[in-house]
Amino acid sequence: MRRITLFVLALMLGVGTLGAQELWESVSWKNLRAHPAPIPVIGEVAPVHSDLNTPSLWSIGVETLDRNFAEFSKFKQYIGETGVGYGRLQSGWARTEKKKGKYDFSWLDEHVDGLLAEGVHPWMCLCYGNPIYSEHGITLNSQIFPEGPIMDAWLRYVRAIVQHYKGKVTMWEVWNEPDGNRTSYELYAHLFARTAKVIREVDPEAKIAAFACVFPNLAYIGKALKIIEEEDAIQYIDYLTSHAYYQIPETVVPSLKQLRKLVDKYNPGIKLLQGEAGCPSRLEYGHSALKDVDWTETSQAKWDLRQMLNYYSLGIPYSVFTMVDLQYEWKLQTFGLLRMDLQKNPAYKRPKFYAVQHVTSLITPDIVPLETVSAIGTQAQDLRCVGLGKEGKPVGCILWFSGLTPTSSLDRTLVENLVLKGLILKDPVYVDLVTGYVHDLKDIVVPKGAGDPVGITFSGLPLWDAPVLIIERGEVPMKQD
Repeated sequence: MRRITLFVLALMLGVGTLGAQELWESVSWKNLRAHPAPIPVIGEVAPVHSDLNTPSLWSIGVETLDRNFAEFSKFKQYIGETGVGYGRLQSGWARTEKKKGKYDFSWLDEHVDGLLAEGVHPWMCLCYGNPIYSEHGITLNSQIFPEGPIMDAWLRYVRAIVQHYKGKVTMWEVWNEPDGNRTSYELYAHLFARTAKVIREVDPEAKIAAFACVFPNLAYIGKALKIIEEEDAIQYIDYLTSHAYYQIPETVVPSLKQLRKLVDKYNPGIKLLQGEAGCPSRLEYGHSALKDVDWTETSQAKWDLRQMLNYYSLGIPYSVFTMVDLQYEWKLQTFGLLRMDLQKNPAYKRPKFYAVQHVTSLITPDIVPLETVSAIGTQAQDLRCVGLGKEGKPVGCILWFSGLTPTSSLDRTLVENLVLKGLILKDPVYVDLVTGYVHDLKDIVVPKGAGDPVGITFSGLPLWDAPVLIIERGEVPMKQD
């Protein structure tokens, strides 16, 4: 009886055996690591830790904390391990101003200061209403309010929050998925113009992001941009953010090119930013993105890698959705790098966690996409090739089978007589971005003959529906024994 009492007390206090327990190891991750590509393994990618002084192309989603769908303190320590440079927060007007004119930022201070302590720059989405002023909603699909007392209260809140975080939060995004709730483009355009002017008044150095639309709503964006221009606010847009959830990741590429052309009509200086995208680790239902597909932790990791690198190929920074599973009112969503339990505690790191680490360690701002590298050969599936350059010279490429939904299969296809045209490397290695294994290539490089195209030819190069790198050995940070 005494043992049972002590055990229950330990559970209540969060101490004892269970309280001190480390994260479990993902079965999917162990299975992936047990099935490497069939060429010699010579090392592993060494993950980098996030650092405020290190430039980065990558961001992580730390959203919905304004609605308590996750608890920051329970996963904060793992954020810096991802190696990302930025973290996306949502501001939570309703949680901050519970009495009119009284702003309590203490809950949000924990998140902003916590990200900075992990070496991650916070950027913040200003979105959703406040029930003390209106019934427009405080969560996804909230309606945007028109001009009047509610807008005036919103602008006072915006002024207060930007002033409070001046010097800590250097980019502000105006609203989240306004097109998803069928809010008119006129209302959004007016909200953006009014909000952006206040942001820039308070912090002239702040960057401002617009839209966060659910892709590919080009018509909505175009109509809103026209009104924003008419209201003399187009100059406030530094970034245009969008969210893309396509079952086949490569589907987004043509739409992004169309978006670039659309934005250039108004201001070619506006940069594109992928503000939120990710894949679940199991079948999702209801109103969830990428629902009704039998995802697994393996296909999830493949999807996220492919989506990240599709955007990278177009020079667009990317924010991965999301750091943790989110406990919505009606379900536990499974997009997280960390699998969470029903008490909002981390259970284990998914393969997606490690995949993000591998990308942030290898694909840095000094490595740029090149169009001069291409793959020539015969294979059963479409092959995506993204060249990599550094200081004006090719240093590698990324390869994967595209055009189909990522699978859970661990099988690779050995591609014969594959030529990487335009790529000359002194000491190339093969990096699997899912497993993190670094492989030797010397046994499958075909010696060049007279008349061969400029490049590297392989015989029996293992490829699958997830990205791998062919890159100079010196560009790969490897773990030391």
